[in-house]
Amino acid sequence: MMEDKGPRVADYLVLAGLTDSSKPLEEEIHFSNSCHKVAKPKEPIIDVAVINKSLGEEVPKGYKCLETTPSGFSADLNSGSLISPQMHLCFRRGRDKPPLTDLG
Repeated sequence: MMEDKGPRVADYLVLAGLTDSSKPLEEEIHFSNSCHKVAKPKEPIIDVAVINKSLGEEVPKGYKCLETTPSGFSADLNSGSLISPQMHLCFRRGRDKPPLTDLG
């Protein structure tokens, strides 16, 4: 039985690395242009808004509405709440004003 020595960061150490037969990642993985998107810099987010879809509010002109999360779940801010209105976050990108750096 192990003695309790108080809180520890880790109980085990795992060493991982390349073997003699390992190839560099660039040589092992090949992306075809048909399935691989090229990342392009996006304009900064300059405005945000919250809309109540239950009341029929529409996405403001020039804004995009977050309908789903990156995992595919509903992005309704009240998701999971009973008898709550459907609230969604909308955002606008651009360069006509300084980017948002904080939300209060």
